[in-house]
Formats: sequence, structure tokens, C-alpha cells
Amino acid sequence: MGKNSHLSIFFVVMRGEFDALLHWPFKQRVSFVLINQAGAEHVTDSFRPDPTSTSFKKPTTNMNIASGCPLFLRLDLLQPNGFLKDDTLFFKITVETSDLREPLSLPDDRIRCE
Repeated sequence: MGKNSHLSIFFVVMRGEFDALLHWPFKQRVSFVLINQAGAEHVTDSFRPDPTSTSFKKPTTNMNIASGCPLFLRLDLLQPNGFLKDDTLFFKITVETSDLREPLSLPDDRIRCE
């Protein structure tokens, strides 16, 4: 949607070795911040995942479909406003964990291979 006109930023849930211990679907708020290197106001956007979307279900392939902000910032605002400096951008991406439940645990009497 923002091709050739906007900076777009996306988040993707990837398959991992501990997926069986996590609670699904992924429901944590994700925030994106583009740091203004000139000290002016940063650009911020965030979203809370739609738990019915396949993007946030337990991955069955290497990665799910990405979600994010296709119109994060107009490209013409990058350089004159201090975001782009020496061909470098800085982002801060935060995943809210305050309401995250503990992962499922393995039984204490599990068999250990040594």
C-alpha cells in the first residue's frame, strides 16, 4: 500500500523451538518508534494483534504472514526532519509483556538424556 511513497514497517511471528510451551495466539501489543536523530519528536505507531488472524496463530511454517504499518511515514519526511542521518535510521520496537502469561512448563519428572 505504501510502495514508493511511504516507509513501511512490519512484524512477523516466526516458528521457534519453544512454540509448544507458549500460549497462542500471540496477543501482545507491538510498538514501533522511528528515532529522530535531531532530537525532535519521534514517530510512533502501535497495534494489538487480532487473535483471529492467522498472522498471530502458532506458526505451522517457518513464518506467518507479516502485519504492521504500511503507511508508517511519508518518504519525503525522512531526511529534512532528522530521521535519516548518514544513510542510517534507528528504530525501537517494543513488545508489551505486562500481561504475558508464564509459558507452559514441562513436568519436573521429565526424562533427561545425558
